[in-house]
Amino acid sequence: MPIEEKLEVLQRQIRRQRLGLYAMGFGLVSVLALGMAEPIPKQMTLESLVITSKDGTARIAMGTNEKDGGVGIAMLDTKGVARIAMGTDIKGDGGLAIMDKSESPKILMGSGPDGAGIMLIGAGLTEVPAMPQEPKK
Repeated sequence: MPIEEKLEVLQRQIRRQRLGLYAMGFGLVSVLALGMAEPIPKQMTLESLVITSKDGTARIAMGTNEKDGGVGIAMLDTKGVARIAMGTDIKGDGGLAIMDKSESPKILMGSGPDGAGIMLIGAGLTEVPAMPQEPKK
Protein backbone atom coordinates (compact mmCIF):
# COMPACT_ATOMS: atom_id res chain seq x y z
CA MET A 1 0.00 0.00 0.00
CA PRO A 2 1.53 3.31 -1.06
CA ILE A 3 2.11 6.05 1.50
CA GLU A 4 -0.63 8.29 0.03
CA GLU A 5 -3.28 5.59 0.65
CA LYS A 6 -2.00 4.98 4.20
CA LEU A 7 -2.15 8.71 4.84
CA GLU A 8 -5.78 8.88 3.60
CA VAL A 9 -6.78 5.92 5.81
CA LEU A 10 -5.18 7.58 8.84
CA GLN A 11 -6.89 10.89 8.09
CA ARG A 12 -10.31 9.16 7.87
CA GLN A 13 -9.68 7.40 11.19
CA ILE A 14 -8.72 10.69 12.83
CA ARG A 15 -11.92 12.35 11.51
CA ARG A 16 -14.04 9.49 12.90
CA GLN A 17 -12.27 9.66 16.24
CA ARG A 18 -12.75 13.43 16.36
CA LEU A 19 -16.50 13.03 15.68
CA GLY A 20 -16.69 10.34 18.37
CA LEU A 21 -14.99 12.63 20.89
CA TYR A 22 -17.36 15.49 20.02
CA ALA A 23 -20.35 13.15 20.49
CA MET A 24 -19.02 11.93 23.87
CA GLY A 25 -18.42 15.51 25.02
CA PHE A 26 -21.91 16.55 23.97
CA GLY A 27 -23.37 13.53 25.78
CA LEU A 28 -21.46 14.36 28.97
CA VAL A 29 -22.60 17.99 28.91
CA SER A 30 -26.20 16.85 28.33
CA VAL A 31 -26.09 14.45 31.27
CA LEU A 32 -24.62 17.13 33.55
CA ALA A 33 -27.22 19.68 32.45
CA LEU A 34 -30.08 17.25 33.06
CA GLY A 35 -28.68 16.34 36.49
CA MET A 36 -28.43 19.99 37.51
CA ALA A 37 -31.97 20.71 36.33
CA GLU A 38 -33.47 18.59 39.14
CA PRO A 39 -34.95 20.85 41.84
CA ILE A 40 -33.37 20.92 45.28
CA PRO A 41 -35.57 19.04 47.77
CA LYS A 42 -37.24 21.32 50.29
CA GLN A 43 -38.33 18.59 52.67
CA MET A 44 -36.86 15.30 53.82
CA THR A 45 -38.72 12.54 55.63
CA LEU A 46 -36.56 10.22 57.69
CA GLU A 47 -37.06 7.72 60.49
CA SER A 48 -33.69 8.63 61.98
CA LEU A 49 -30.57 10.59 61.19
CA VAL A 50 -26.99 9.91 62.27
CA ILE A 51 -24.22 12.40 61.55
CA THR A 52 -20.74 10.91 61.66
CA SER A 53 -17.21 12.24 61.77
CA LYS A 54 -14.71 11.52 59.00
CA ASP A 55 -13.70 8.23 60.66
CA GLY A 56 -17.31 6.99 60.73
CA THR A 57 -17.93 7.52 64.45
CA ALA A 58 -21.48 8.68 65.20
CA ARG A 59 -21.43 12.25 66.61
CA ILE A 60 -25.10 13.31 66.46
CA ALA A 61 -28.08 10.94 66.47
CA MET A 62 -31.72 11.91 66.03
CA GLY A 63 -34.75 9.69 65.91
CA THR A 64 -38.05 8.41 67.24
CA ASN A 65 -38.39 5.69 69.85
CA GLU A 66 -40.56 2.99 68.27
CA LYS A 67 -41.76 1.70 71.68
CA ASP A 68 -43.15 4.90 73.19
CA GLY A 69 -43.13 7.44 70.34
CA GLY A 70 -40.67 9.77 72.05
CA VAL A 71 -38.39 11.92 69.92
CA GLY A 72 -34.79 12.73 70.77
CA ILE A 73 -31.42 14.02 69.74
CA ALA A 74 -28.09 13.03 71.27
CA MET A 75 -24.68 14.58 70.86
CA LEU A 76 -21.91 12.03 71.25
CA ASP A 77 -18.25 12.34 72.15
CA THR A 78 -15.39 10.99 70.02
CA LYS A 79 -15.94 7.49 71.48
CA GLY A 80 -19.63 7.41 70.52
CA VAL A 81 -20.87 7.95 74.10
CA ALA A 82 -23.90 10.22 74.51
CA ARG A 83 -22.88 13.35 76.45
CA ILE A 84 -25.88 15.64 75.80
CA ALA A 85 -29.37 14.32 75.10
CA MET A 86 -32.72 16.05 74.74
CA GLY A 87 -36.12 14.92 73.72
CA THR A 88 -39.86 14.80 74.21
CA ASP A 89 -42.32 12.03 74.92
CA ILE A 90 -45.77 11.47 73.41
CA LYS A 91 -47.42 13.42 76.28
CA GLY A 92 -45.48 16.55 75.33
CA ASP A 93 -43.06 16.50 78.26
CA GLY A 94 -39.47 17.30 77.36
CA GLY A 95 -36.08 17.23 78.92
CA LEU A 96 -32.36 17.76 78.60
CA ALA A 97 -29.61 15.64 80.16
CA ILE A 98 -25.89 16.33 80.38
CA MET A 99 -23.91 13.18 81.10
CA ASP A 100 -20.39 12.20 82.07
CA LYS A 101 -18.06 9.93 80.11
CA SER A 102 -19.77 6.80 81.50
CA GLU A 103 -23.17 8.09 80.27
CA SER A 104 -24.44 8.74 83.81
CA PRO A 105 -26.66 11.82 83.96
CA LYS A 106 -25.18 14.71 85.96
CA ILE A 107 -27.51 17.58 85.06
CA LEU A 108 -31.17 16.99 84.26
CA MET A 109 -33.72 19.60 83.23
CA GLY A 110 -37.22 18.93 82.10
CA SER A 111 -40.93 19.14 82.44
CA GLY A 112 -43.40 16.50 83.48
CA PRO A 113 -46.93 16.10 84.80
CA ASP A 114 -45.90 17.63 88.16
CA GLY A 115 -44.15 20.67 86.68
CA ALA A 116 -40.63 21.58 85.57
CA GLY A 117 -37.35 21.20 87.36
CA ILE A 118 -33.58 21.01 87.39
CA MET A 119 -31.56 18.30 89.10
CA LEU A 120 -27.80 18.27 89.74
CA ILE A 121 -26.42 14.83 90.58
CA GLY A 122 -23.15 14.65 92.50
CA ALA A 123 -22.32 18.27 91.82
CA GLY A 124 -21.09 21.03 94.04
CA LEU A 125 -22.01 24.63 93.57
CA THR A 126 -19.28 26.99 92.45
CA GLU A 127 -19.76 30.71 92.40
CA VAL A 128 -18.43 32.30 89.25
CA PRO A 129 -17.60 35.99 89.60
CA ALA A 130 -19.36 38.37 87.27
CA MET A 131 -17.33 39.77 84.44
CA PRO A 132 -16.07 43.30 85.23
CA GLN A 133 -17.86 45.90 83.22
CA GLU A 134 -15.91 48.21 81.00
CA PRO A 135 -15.87 51.83 82.11
CA LYS A 136 -18.27 53.99 80.16
CA LYS A 137 -16.67 56.62 77.99
